[in-house]
Amino acid sequence: MSRDNLIVGDLVLEIGAANICKAGESICGDFWCQIPGEDQQILVLSDGMGSGVKANILATLTAKMLSSMLAGNIPIDECIMTISETLPMCRERKLAYATFTAMKMQGTTVYLVHYDNPPALLIRQGKRTRFPYAVQFVGEKEIHESTLQLEEGDLLLIMSDGITQAGRGKSGDGWPSEEVADLAIQYNKEDISPQRMAAMILRAAQALNFDEADDDATVIAIKVRRRYAVNIMIGPPKNRADDEATMRLFFSKAGAHVVCGGTTSKTVAAYLGKEVFVREDTATEEVPAMSRIEGVDLVTEGLLTLRATLDLVRRYRKDCMLTLELEKPKDGASCLAELLLEHATDVNIFFGTSVNTSNMTQDMSFQSKLGLAKDLEKELTALGKSVKLSMC
Repeated sequence: MSRDNLIVGDLVLEIGAANICKAGESICGDFWCQIPGEDQQILVLSDGMGSGVKANILATLTAKMLSSMLAGNIPIDECIMTISETLPMCRERKLAYATFTAMKMQGTTVYLVHYDNPPALLIRQGKRTRFPYAVQFVGEKEIHESTLQLEEGDLLLIMSDGITQAGRGKSGDGWPSEEVADLAIQYNKEDISPQRMAAMILRAAQALNFDEADDDATVIAIKVRRRYAVNIMIGPPKNRADDEATMRLFFSKAGAHVVCGGTTSKTVAAYLGKEVFVREDTATEEVPAMSRIEGVDLVTEGLLTLRATLDLVRRYRKDCMLTLELEKPKDGASCLAELLLEHATDVNIFFGTSVNTSNMTQDMSFQSKLGLAKDLEKELTALGKSVKLSMC
C-alpha cells in the first residue's frame, strides 16, 4: 500500500502499518486509508464485523467515507450518522457494524476519535503516557474523542481488536493493551522505524496465536522523527570539469552519503584523496561486493546492486513483514534498502550522466541505469519518502 508521511518543519510524522488476515481468509476484514494534504493528514482504520468479503466491504466503506468527511471538516456526529445509514446490512446478524479509529493530524496536533476499537497507545520517553478523552453518544454508539500534542520521539499506536485478542483461547485470555505497550516500549529505540515497530507487534500477536490468527489483525504506528536524508550518487558527472563542484554539493548535504558504481567510487575517492578498498566478504551470488572509502557511509557496486535494491523496495511495499528480514543486512542491496526504507525520510539522488563505455550491453546500458533510478524514485515516493532526483 502507498502511504504519505506528514512533514512538519524538521520533523516528520512517519507511518508504518502491518496486518494479517484471519486464518483461511484471503481478504482482510480490516481496512485503513489516508487522505494527505499540504498541512494535514487524515488516517482511518476500520474493522468490519466478521471476516472475509463482508467485513472488508463494511470496513472499506467506513474508512473511505469517514476519511473523506473528516477532510471536509464535517462534525463527527454527522459523519457517524451518515455512515450508519449507508452501510449495507449483514443478513445473518441484521446489523451494519464496523468499528473505527480516526485521526486528523495538523502539524503535530492530532485529533483522535474512536469507536469500539482498542484504545490508542502513546509511548513517550520510555513509558506509556495516558491522555484524557471526551465521551459523546451518537445514537447508541459511544464515541471517544481526544486532542494530542505530539513531541519528537513520540510513538502513537492504533490497532484493531485482532491485536488485543491475540491468543485468546490458545495461549491465554488475549493480549491486554498494557502488555502491547510494554512490548512497544521495549523495542522503541531511537532508530527503529514505525514500519518495523508495527511488524514486531504483529509478529508477537501471531506468536500468541500459534501462527494461526482467529481474527483479522492490524496495527498502525505513527512516529515523530527528525528528518534524515540519504544522499546517493549514481554515476559520475557528464563533464569531468564538473566533478569537483558536484562532489562539493553532494558532500555538503546533511545525512548519509552513498556511492554506487565502480567508476563513481574512483571519482569520489579521488575527490576525497582516499583509497577504495573492496570488501570481498560482502559478495553474494546475486550482488557484487561492497567497498569502503573513508568519509563515505556506504559504497556499493552499481547496476546489479541497484536492481536488487529496487526489487527489495518493491517487495517491501507488498509485504509488511519484510522489514524484519532487513534487520541484519549483509550484502550491498540489503544494506542500501535498509538505509532507504528504515532510516531515510528524505532521499537525494545525484544521477551522473557520464556514459560508461564498458557497460554498453542492453542490460547494462545508460538508459537501463536511468530507468532504475526513476523507478526507485517512484517506489520510495509511494512509501512516503521525500525524493529528489537530480541529473549531473
